[in-house]
Amino acid sequence: FMVDHALLFDRATGKFIRTIGKVGQGPGELLSPCNVGIQNDSIVYISSTYTYALFAHKITGEFIKKIPLEPNIAYPNMNFIDDYIIHYPGSATGDGTYANAYVQDWDGNVIQESVHRFPGKFTKSLRLEAPSTWTYKGIHNVFSCATDTVYAVTKDSIYPRYYIPEGKYKREILDCATNVTKDFYENAIRMGTFIETKEHLLFSFCLGPNIWDCHYNKSDSNISLWKYTRDDFKAKKGQFSGLINDIDGCSYSKPFLSYIDDRDIVIYITPDNADEIKKIVTGSTNVKFPEKRQQLLELIDSLGPDDNPILAIYKLKD
Repeated sequence: FMVDHALLFDRATGKFIRTIGKVGQGPGELLSPCNVGIQNDSIVYISSTYTYALFAHKITGEFIKKIPLEPNIAYPNMNFIDDYIIHYPGSATGDGTYANAYVQDWDGNVIQESVHRFPGKFTKSLRLEAPSTWTYKGIHNVFSCATDTVYAVTKDSIYPRYYIPEGKYKREILDCATNVTKDFYENAIRMGTFIETKEHLLFSFCLGPNIWDCHYNKSDSNISLWKYTRDDFKAKKGQFSGLINDIDGCSYSKPFLSYIDDRDIVIYITPDNADEIKKIVTGSTNVKFPEKRQQLLELIDSLGPDDNPILAIYKLKD
């Protein structure tokens, strides 16, 4: 039988822990979508914290199938292409095997893989940062922390493009069984985002109290960099207010807005941010499709406290 809520108790002491909703979540917990992809403007692919798989849906919301991911990673970075998927697990198992990039078809079969091995003896998975990925002129790229190398990933091959050594500030490779302090993270490079142009790679990383912006010259491998403090970054971040949306009035910035590809973005509307987004939508004056705004408001009003997020997907203008 179905009940609206159940109660969770500690098995040893019988102490009450929390209430569980009918979808198996506690208050404020979500089976959050981690990646969203679109194929031919008709199929939406969603990965979530729920399981090691992709869920394929028609654009109308009808479920199609579940696609397994290899290796079993709950929420890697992904690129969605017409007849295959690239995902970047960025994880290493207890034997030191680092899963850098995988190419799979829509049935879950592995077509290409890039795997490296960290030397040493480990008992648990390793402490690693999520991989940095980007796309330039249709080529998907990933920076591997195992080899300090930028790899291009295609359906036919995975090959090295550029070498960017982290040098003496490279993080020590330790497993999760090893206790670490704050210095383990602060005193080593934590690579950030990459942007590529015809002549340069532009990227950032954190080291100590500072954030560094870098220019990598493709022609001679020369790296120019400059730093600024976290306070400078916070001040700069406060200047941005998000995207202006004249379709239905929904305008929101990080962390609820996510990039899908060079054509599409998605906004996650959750029980926690629904009221704030509803206020933004209702107050928007530059709306070209009031019927779409009304449809969005009705969806927001229907969102229950235990429901998973609404995914509002938008196609960017040329």
